[in-house]
Amino acid sequence: MNCGEVSTDEVERPIARPALALAVRRNPGWALLTLAALIVTSTWAGPAYAARKRNERDRVWVMRVESTQVNDDTRKELTQTLSSAANAYKHFEVRTSKVDPVEEMFEFECTEAGVDCLTKIGRKHKVDKVIYSEVSKDGEGKLEWSLRVVGLEPVPRVEQSTRHLLEGQDATKIAEKALLVLIGPVDLPTRGDAALGTLAVRLAGGGVALVYVDDKLLGRTSVGGLTAQLPAGRYRLRVVRAGYREFQTIVVVAAEKATELAVALELAPEPTRPPPGAPTKDDGVASSPWFWVGVGAVALAGAGVAAYLLMRGDDAPEIGKATFTFDSSTAHLDPIFGAR
Repeated sequence: MNCGEVSTDEVERPIARPALALAVRRNPGWALLTLAALIVTSTWAGPAYAARKRNERDRVWVMRVESTQVNDDTRKELTQTLSSAANAYKHFEVRTSKVDPVEEMFEFECTEAGVDCLTKIGRKHKVDKVIYSEVSKDGEGKLEWSLRVVGLEPVPRVEQSTRHLLEGQDATKIAEKALLVLIGPVDLPTRGDAALGTLAVRLAGGGVALVYVDDKLLGRTSVGGLTAQLPAGRYRLRVVRAGYREFQTIVVVAAEKATELAVALELAPEPTRPPPGAPTKDDGVASSPWFWVGVGAVALAGAGVAAYLLMRGDDAPEIGKATFTFDSSTAHLDPIFGAR
C-alpha cells in the first residue's frame, strides 16, 4: 500500500445524526410544529386508549379440567359446566380451550401449572385471565374440584383460588360458587340505565370478609380489598367475617366516581363462662328446679310407706326350735341335704 493512498475503510465517514436534530438545524419552525403535534397526539391518545380499555371486556381463557382420577367424559362435562357458568358474566369475553392442558403446557416445556406456565399460555391466546382447574382426591380419598384464576396484568399472579368437594354435589352449583370467589358476582344490583360508579371496600389490617349490598353478595375482600362497579345510588352495605361483629352502613355511589370505604371490624366478644359449680346447659334435667321437687316428693312418699309398714301391728312370727347333732348318720334327714 502506498503511503499516499488511503483505504476506503479508513476514510472518515460523517456521524449519523438523528433526523429531528437535522430538522431543527435546517428548519426550526417545522421541527417545533412536529413536536407540538406529537404532544397533542399523545395527550389525546392517552384518554382515548383508557376509554377504549374501559369499554373492552376482559378476556378469560378457561382451560380444560385436568385430572387422573376421572375419565375423559367427566372432564369434558365439568369443562362445559364451568364454561357455561363463566359465560353468564357479560362483562367478560370467555373463551374455552379445546386442547388438553398437558398439550398446552408441553408447548412451553412446563412441568406444572404454575403462574409462569399459565401466564405464557394466557399471553399466547391474548387474554387477561386464565382459569385452571383440576380434580384430585383429598386426604380422605374424596374427589375435590380445585380452581384458581391467574391474572396477567399488571403483574402475573394468582388472584384467587378455591376448593370444593365434588362427590354427591351439583357440578353446576360448584362452578357458580367457585366463579363467585374467583372473578366476582354475576347479578350485580341493577337500577335501570343509571350511570355506573365504583365502590372500593378495604379491611383495616387486611383479611377476607364477605361484602353484601342490599342483602346481595357483592364478593369477598382480598389483600387489595374489593372493587366493584355499581349503578349510582344509595345502598345498604354489610361486611361479615367469622369471629367479628357484623359491620353495617349506608353508602352512596356517585356516577363515574370512586367511593372508597375503609372498614375496621371489631372482634366479637367471647361467650361468658359460668363460675365453677354453677349449673350449665350440659347438666340436663338435673339443672331444673322441678327435677328436685319431684325427687323430694318421691322421697317423702317412700318414707310414708316405710312408716306405715312399721306401725301397722302385724302378728309376731312364730318361734321355732333348732336342734344340732354330731351324728352323721342322721344328716340325711336334714331338709337341705335331702333336697334333690
